[in-house]
Amino acid sequence: MPERYFIRVIKYFVYLCLLFAVIYGLMLMMKQTSWNMIVSVTQNKNFWLLCAVFVILPLLYPFFGFVTRTVRARMDPGENRAIILRTAETNGFILVKELGNTMTFRPATMAGRLRTLFEDKVKIILKDDKIIITGPRKEVVRTEFRLKTFL
Repeated sequence: MPERYFIRVIKYFVYLCLLFAVIYGLMLMMKQTSWNMIVSVTQNKNFWLLCAVFVILPLLYPFFGFVTRTVRARMDPGENRAIILRTAETNGFILVKELGNTMTFRPATMAGRLRTLFEDKVKIILKDDKIIITGPRKEVVRTEFRLKTFL
């Protein structure tokens, strides 16, 4: 199981519930639906299908939402480090922690952190002629693409 699995499941479950409440709230405010319609949805058998989706999606998300990618690097570790720092800055990330060959980045803005429910850390490991990137899929793919252009 991925690290922080249960925390991520709970966060995404709450996120889906809030999203559902906001959408129905907006529909009520714009008079696109009524309370009677919402009550009838909860009494329908499709409501249980919706509940199943609200449980299954958060259970699966940590498995497909977080990935590890490897990029071939240059031979000079100092040059690789400079390229990684420039790439992270271009992506809007700041260096949080550096231990040996492992660097941890997070978004520089609160909006960026909130967008990912604070599950936003991207870990980059320098290993010989490889750069290993771990974190949320969207940020890892973006970082991998930019790293390849700088390398």
